[in-house]
Amino acid sequence: MRAVELFAGAGGMSLGLRRAGFDLVQAYDSWSPAVETYRRNVSHHVWQHDLKDIFHVAPMIVALAPDIIVGGPPCQDFSAAGERVEGERAALTRAFAMLVTLARPTWFLMENVPQAASSKAWADARAMLVKADYGLTEVKLNASFYGVPQARKRLFVIGRLGEANGFLDSTLAAARSTRPMTVRDMLGDALGDAFYAQPRMPGRHGIWSADGPAPTMCRSSRRPMPASYQPHPADADLLERGAFYTRPYYEGRGVRTLDEPAPSVIRTTRERPRPKYLASPHHADPIPASQAAILTQDQVARIQGFPIGWDWSAACSRDIDQMIANAVPAPLAEAIGRVILARQAGESIPGIQGRFGQWLRLRRGFSKAAVRNCKSRANRARRLLGGRTFADVAMELATLEATEGFSTLPTGTRSDLRAALRLLREWQAEPKARRKGKEKAAAEVAALAA
Repeated sequence: MRAVELFAGAGGMSLGLRRAGFDLVQAYDSWSPAVETYRRNVSHHVWQHDLKDIFHVAPMIVALAPDIIVGGPPCQDFSAAGERVEGERAALTRAFAMLVTLARPTWFLMENVPQAASSKAWADARAMLVKADYGLTEVKLNASFYGVPQARKRLFVIGRLGEANGFLDSTLAAARSTRPMTVRDMLGDALGDAFYAQPRMPGRHGIWSADGPAPTMCRSSRRPMPASYQPHPADADLLERGAFYTRPYYEGRGVRTLDEPAPSVIRTTRERPRPKYLASPHHADPIPASQAAILTQDQVARIQGFPIGWDWSAACSRDIDQMIANAVPAPLAEAIGRVILARQAGESIPGIQGRFGQWLRLRRGFSKAAVRNCKSRANRARRLLGGRTFADVAMELATLEATEGFSTLPTGTRSDLRAALRLLREWQAEPKARRKGKEKAAAEVAALAA
């Protein structure tokens, strides 16, 4: 799938999507340090543009004919770490929606802070996208369950033309790991996708990511990694202390152990504890903040999903901190990208979530065996549709009729598949509150009859 990224920043989302298998054909950002960092690490296909200038940018994107537009519009106007006053940056969420509706890719992917879900800017953007016939999956994901050692919660909106809302909910839930990734997991996995190059100076790291730029090579670079190789001193200190300090939001906890995810990364994450915090620490801190390790900029970047060796040399230290904090963690983007590609290829189908079986028993009088058969037939129909769902049930049934292989099925089987889909869509169409009320009443009647 050909992808165009808006608000690309330092390249975290592009890196993750490229790992998943997307073809990144163009990227845009208005901030020169981010553009140069992206160019040095991802590709030269990045342009510096103000994305509010829709008259200038939209024709370029339309000409590229992308299959998907992705991006994370600025979140500062919505963020819990900011003042939460919607202004010019919030308007860029509307600009994202406008560019999507003008280019009309089959898919889009948008990321923002959870608070954006209740913003006026997203309400306006959502209305535009729905009117343009995009079905929406709106989910809040915790990055620590998708390969990131950080309890970073973000809103993701995935749209696809003609789909029913919620079409990827179950598949994203299935992609979630059984436990959160910890900082110790990150440190222990440092050699997972990396190579060793003999450090040219003592105290420099010798492990480099296969996804990033290599160090300057010399005759000694090809030496095998010695058994006595020690991690970078900062990592060794972190492992020895077993806990680290990050500047908390408001009254939050500042110290965490290596056996839990880091808190959500912000620009000031690696600041040292201030006298006020040292004098009045959080009651849940496992050790005093004065004894905890202070994360380095490299460690914060890795917690945010950037590989070892990412080239930040185009920016000053403060700007690097800001780029790291703004990024979409690459492993999270990769996980979402794989879910999208699997659905695009028809390799996954939406799961039947909720109380469909209970509804069939109480409202339709189905036996347990009939419920199992109905669910199985609905899933079979979804597989024939390549995982597609449709906002319009008539379109869904018409597409099923036209699907290769459907016409060769026995007449009774075709009828059963149609009926199962109709029942599933009828159940989904009922408002949840009314559905629960009717199920409760039916259950009471059944109990009295028994």
